[in-house]
Amino acid sequence: MVDRRRDLRAMVRLEVEPGNLSLKRPPFYVTGNISTSGMFLITSDPLPEKTRLKLQFEVPGEAKKIEVIGEVIWCREQGERPALVPGMGIKFLRIREQDRASIDRFVRELLEEEKRAGEKVKSRPSSEDG
Repeated sequence: MVDRRRDLRAMVRLEVEPGNLSLKRPPFYVTGNISTSGMFLITSDPLPEKTRLKLQFEVPGEAKKIEVIGEVIWCREQGERPALVPGMGIKFLRIREQDRASIDRFVRELLEEEKRAGEKVKSRPSSEDG
């Protein structure tokens, strides 16, 4: 399977609230990825593909919640692929440009932290080197 995603994405866990009051569901959690174009929401009860929903979430370091209109573009049911968590891929259809910039900045910071952490691990001498 070819990965066609263009945007940088980072692994992170953020609480995401559905803004649609008609949806009587608990908060979702973002894991695995968030980017300026979408996110993966963990849920054992994914919504049908093509469902549109309003989502609100906070990005660390930002004063206001980000609000987007998204669409479910794919689902993974419980047990479908046992090694992977169930959930749904959301594509952002409507997002304010300043919110897109906030997500981009957040993702870049996370990826830079991961890179620095990886470099520290690589540069640490092992007990066998001594």
